[in-house]
Amino acid sequence: DPSVPDGSVAILQVDFGQRRTFKTDAEVVCRKTRWNFRAGFQMELQPTNLTDRNLKVTLGLKDDTLLADAVIDLGTVSVGPPSYKLTLRDRKTGEDSGSVCFTCVMQMSSPDLTVTCKSLRLLSPEGDAMPAKLRMSCSLEEGDDKATILTLPFSQNGSWYGPCSLSFTTTLATLLGAPPGQRLNFLLGDDQGQHFGAAFVPFRSFFSLKEGEDVPFRVPVTHDFSADSQYGAEEVQVAELVGVLRYQNLPTLAQMVGGRCCDGRIENSFLLIEGLPYPTAMPMCPDVWKDPGLHPHIGSVLCVAPQLEQELQREGIDLSKLQEALEVLELPLPWQRRKERSGLGGRWYFADPRACRTTWVDPRFLPEEWDQRIDPESGRVYYQCDHNQTTTFIDPRGCPDGWDMRVSKNGDAYFVHARSMQTTFQDPRGLPAHIEPALDAQGRMFFKDHNDQKTSWKDPRASAYETQLVLWKQLESLRWWHREAMRRMDVDMTDCP
Repeated sequence: DPSVPDGSVAILQVDFGQRRTFKTDAEVVCRKTRWNFRAGFQMELQPTNLTDRNLKVTLGLKDDTLLADAVIDLGTVSVGPPSYKLTLRDRKTGEDSGSVCFTCVMQMSSPDLTVTCKSLRLLSPEGDAMPAKLRMSCSLEEGDDKATILTLPFSQNGSWYGPCSLSFTTTLATLLGAPPGQRLNFLLGDDQGQHFGAAFVPFRSFFSLKEGEDVPFRVPVTHDFSADSQYGAEEVQVAELVGVLRYQNLPTLAQMVGGRCCDGRIENSFLLIEGLPYPTAMPMCPDVWKDPGLHPHIGSVLCVAPQLEQELQREGIDLSKLQEALEVLELPLPWQRRKERSGLGGRWYFADPRACRTTWVDPRFLPEEWDQRIDPESGRVYYQCDHNQTTTFIDPRGCPDGWDMRVSKNGDAYFVHARSMQTTFQDPRGLPAHIEPALDAQGRMFFKDHNDQKTSWKDPRASAYETQLVLWKQLESLRWWHREAMRRMDVDMTDCP
């Protein structure tokens, strides 16, 4: 939405720390111009020098006249969220000339990240030592013809003291991301080479940023008996594998999970793992990402902060009922639900066979004529409105009563208020429970305070701290998912013969 006359032909110039400069193709300017631009490269920079360098996006005309700049320091980009909205400042006057939105994924890679495993022991369900031999590999190298597979010899007492190590080139985001998460794979067999079980050690569940620190683990060894009709379950736990992990040559930086940076202000983002640095502009340390669920729609296991659960209990909302409903309610076709095979909580994730991709984002409870999909290239979840075949990355769920989200033919998300029959681009979500958003006859948003029985033009979100905004959003999301799940359960019970 730059303040350049409609019909002008404009470009964007992207300067990355004075190391690389890219130019987009020229596009005709309209109310919301889109440049289809993507570029990637590698560079070597010391982390201490990042705050002294900037990512600068410059708006210019096709004749190379430069009009406005948007700037963010690379220190923020390296540890902040990957999504940005920056104000374009006129080069002559410094005045606001619109804004530019983009995604910048900046990952610090380690060429020799090493995971060492030692003090391995195989225990029976009764706690006794079990004889076996092991094959150890890493999911990061699955499908690679040159993947390293370590074979540990047969041990009568089920002990392998090690150490045994695997090394690879990766980033923290890849190592600790989800779903279904990177892990160590152990294949167990007897002295005749007959396989009898497998164990998986997810890095995210057993991890430390401290170089060389011992991280103990204990995971189940399971065997698939689905081909044997005498067993009722598909997988049965046959043993436990215990041991110690140690990490070396870890990257020291990683971007945050989710959210967006708006002119240096970080909104609704979370640390990938505890102990990572975060943008200096943030007044306090942000929360750590809890997979699979800061919100119930990113997994079937609810990992809710205690203060949220207490608040919902005061409102009479039982999250265990929500969990039970999510376990049984069917998914829309063609989505499939799969269970992580780590044995650590039985987490579910969701597969889209159209894209051959998976996600934690639950595809249920979308409004009518909406469909959740996954971009096969980036793996990013997006939403398609079947009514006009438009798409958006904005989740249409969770709107207050009487509100609906729609997408224009230009791809702009807007919101419809049924009572006033008006629309707005202002999102009505993320407000306290006692505040109701509404539109007047001219489409202006105002706010009804049901505690004080007053109305106001002032948006309470404008003056709230980031942590408070996140709290409001999480509580509203949980309320909405609980209400929808209970309603669907009631419908299913009614339809039962």
